[in-house]
Amino acid sequence: MSTQQFFFGRTYRTTLLLVLLAELASFFVYWFKFNVDLSLIFFIIIISLLFAASIKNLKYGLYVALAELFVGSQGHLFEIKLGDYELSIRIGIFLAVMFVWLIQLLRRKQYLKLWQELKQYPWLIALAVVCLWGIIFAFWRGNSLTSIFLDFNAWIYFLYLLPLLTVFRKEDLPNVLQVFAAGLTALALKTLLFLYVFSHKFSFSLDFYKWGRDTLWGEFAIINENFYRIFSQGQVFILIGVFVFLSYVFFAPNLKLKNIFTNRVVYLLTILLLTVVISLSRSFWLALILTSLVFLFLFLKQNYKQLHVLFFGTLFAAVIALTVFSGIIYFPWPKISGQFDPSSLLDDRLSLSGAGISSRWSQLPNLTNAIIKHPIIGSGWGTTVTYQSTDPRILTVNNPTGLYNTYAFEWGYLDIILKIGLLGLIVYLLFIWSIIKNYWQLWKKNTDRDERALIIGLMLGLLSLLITHGFSPYLNHPLGIGYVLLVLLIAKLINQEKNQRISDGH
Repeated sequence: MSTQQFFFGRTYRTTLLLVLLAELASFFVYWFKFNVDLSLIFFIIIISLLFAASIKNLKYGLYVALAELFVGSQGHLFEIKLGDYELSIRIGIFLAVMFVWLIQLLRRKQYLKLWQELKQYPWLIALAVVCLWGIIFAFWRGNSLTSIFLDFNAWIYFLYLLPLLTVFRKEDLPNVLQVFAAGLTALALKTLLFLYVFSHKFSFSLDFYKWGRDTLWGEFAIINENFYRIFSQGQVFILIGVFVFLSYVFFAPNLKLKNIFTNRVVYLLTILLLTVVISLSRSFWLALILTSLVFLFLFLKQNYKQLHVLFFGTLFAAVIALTVFSGIIYFPWPKISGQFDPSSLLDDRLSLSGAGISSRWSQLPNLTNAIIKHPIIGSGWGTTVTYQSTDPRILTVNNPTGLYNTYAFEWGYLDIILKIGLLGLIVYLLFIWSIIKNYWQLWKKNTDRDERALIIGLMLGLLSLLITHGFSPYLNHPLGIGYVLLVLLIAKLINQEKNQRISDGH
């Protein structure tokens, strides 16, 4: 399968266009203030069109759900207010797609087929049981109903596995990959656009800031006079994409130096790497470094004779990334004042101080004390911990003591242990281990070098997610859960294609 078929076909172009239009519409809704609720109107239009498209072909609804996941960060690109509750477009898409799928399941009476699919994932079934226990025990302990719902609702995202497994077929693999590539392209372009707008201090910079914050897409902070940190939780897919595309470039066929300079995947990979740097996320950087070491080990083991290609390819990517970055920061219109000092940037992010680090270390003592109460079975969803923070976002005039009570914690694995115990964490990790073993078997049996390269990339992406989760919660968030579902789906599609080739060969 060619690069064109894998990542850059018609579905890529269509998805990228629709995502960019959705971003423009979201900004339009935020920027223009009318007497009517534009957000409500756009929300209803989007969900209505999605519902109609899903009835025609449920795959369309699932493609939209995947695209929104890749670009939407916390899923509030559009939202409507229902009393005190804000219904995000992500939840709206979920309800529409799952409703159509449920109706089709009931009409076609495919219960047995669905059960046969689910039986292939016993550890996932065990995880579902543990999660159910977390709800029961939370009620038993008297945890707040609101906290239980807000804490657990991310795990409901696992239900997408039901339509994903029963709707997609082997021929849909290129479309899934192209939606993934288009989503990452749009996310990287949005990051670079925010950097350009903020660094050049446009008159509408404040509108961009409020739009990005109010849609929960990102967090922005000035580092020095002309450089801002542009961080979005959704950039974890950028990190994952780095290894998916890196592996495809360096483990796929025709690994020659001239191909590096003409491969469009290399240019996308370069922009993704630049985005990871701009995010200024220590968690991303650590995962990038550690996973890159594993990639280097695998590369030397399989392609050590092509080390010069990796060296010059990396050098080429670095030059392109530096050129793009300099072009954004020093673009002459509008004229900027002051100088960008990269040394101060590195000093800030490599130090073990700052609001993010402060918040993590402040949580740790009280979080571990809370875990000790029920270390094996957990304390249930919605369990809160109060700690004293020096984080300036918490230590304010309205909260001079810095006391903060929350059910959400930066330490991802400790968060899971607090809610569903060591038992729950072990079950979750065994489920992920079963995915890794499945991919290992697919890699050994597969003779298609493109798919073998893709398998390596997806596993390295999963490794980077596991590392990141230690310091920023993702495996208990739709973003991380969504990627786990994606690798499950792609494994199924690759396996179907392999079985079809075997059948055709006979």
